[in-house]
Amino acid sequence: MRLLLYDMGAYTQHDIMEALDCMGIAYKNILYKLKDVSRDVYFEKRVKELLAQDSYDAVLSVNYYPVLAEICHEKELVYLSWSYDSPLSSERIKKTLWYETNYAFFFDRAECVKYWRKGYGNVYHLPLAVNTGRLDKIKLTEKEKQKYRTEISMVGQLYDAQLEVLMTPLDDYEKGYLTGIIEAQMRLYGCYFLPEVLTEEFLTRINDRYEALGQKNIKLSREGLILSVAKHITHMERILLLDTLSEHYQVQLYGPDKPEKLSKVQWRGSAGYFDEMPRIFKQSRINLNASLKCTESGIPLRALDIMGSGGFLLTNYQPELAEYFVDGEDLAVYTSLEEAVEKSTYYLEHEEERRQIAQNGYRKVCEQFGYEDRLRTILRTAGLLV
Repeated sequence: MRLLLYDMGAYTQHDIMEALDCMGIAYKNILYKLKDVSRDVYFEKRVKELLAQDSYDAVLSVNYYPVLAEICHEKELVYLSWSYDSPLSSERIKKTLWYETNYAFFFDRAECVKYWRKGYGNVYHLPLAVNTGRLDKIKLTEKEKQKYRTEISMVGQLYDAQLEVLMTPLDDYEKGYLTGIIEAQMRLYGCYFLPEVLTEEFLTRINDRYEALGQKNIKLSREGLILSVAKHITHMERILLLDTLSEHYQVQLYGPDKPEKLSKVQWRGSAGYFDEMPRIFKQSRINLNASLKCTESGIPLRALDIMGSGGFLLTNYQPELAEYFVDGEDLAVYTSLEEAVEKSTYYLEHEEERRQIAQNGYRKVCEQFGYEDRLRTILRTAGLLV
């Protein structure tokens, strides 16, 4: 078997290639940043040249790309995709997703359900994976242990407050409506209702408002509005969580955004995925995961990376986390800010229990979330592996 891999720089690409090596599956990897996921003349030409030069059984990419779907459909070649972002833009992919050459795997089951309800029979649910073998090889020096040691840490973006700018021209009713939605969604974990309440009618009101003010160059899509609100809620949740915990404990934040308002949070700058992140996870007594709000049900890669590094995970509730892991045995789950604070206090005071939970989480991801198992599922589903 031989695969053509498209590499857009995803964190998971290296681990996928390592797993394919272990499985004895040949591949060629193309590293390229698409100018447009639906159309890129240079990229299309390059892929077609490679397909003509050698024989391939399938094309595989992290996330779904319409441009690859078009090429594979034309060549009658299997196209395999495995998402690690959620949601993917349905407006961009719905025109090509139905091709019979596609086998699209999504890590978020709720996203799959939406496509299943529309009649797509080539969409599959597949949780993400973690390469514990790679993480096990990372050994910390005494100096590194001291550098990364902390009570609580979070690795991730805070996201900017773009929504506040978008809301500026809205009237009091529209601002109040959005504020009410945001406050209600922040109180609910495991129930994502933004797509139901941010309707086309409300979107039209907003776009009409911009047009009336002469800002005709601004025209929001419904997907764009929903994503902006989801990111804003995530921003508020992360800020509130970090601010509250830093009043009581040593809290460190690794990410591109310096938290100007979080005076007690220690900002440590961005952390490299392959070198620094695992060291942070290993040396933090509690690792926080606050999922992007629009990831409705799936297990984020960050959660698996933390457990795969042997770190203790304190995470917001996600339906699929509850399916695979047991709260209080493999990880700790919170469903409110108050519960996050309570569990932080408890596990910082109960060291042996905290260590045991971290070990349990590590063992479970070793057993159930390996890359080779995931890739076998993909290849068998497409009929490429018995």
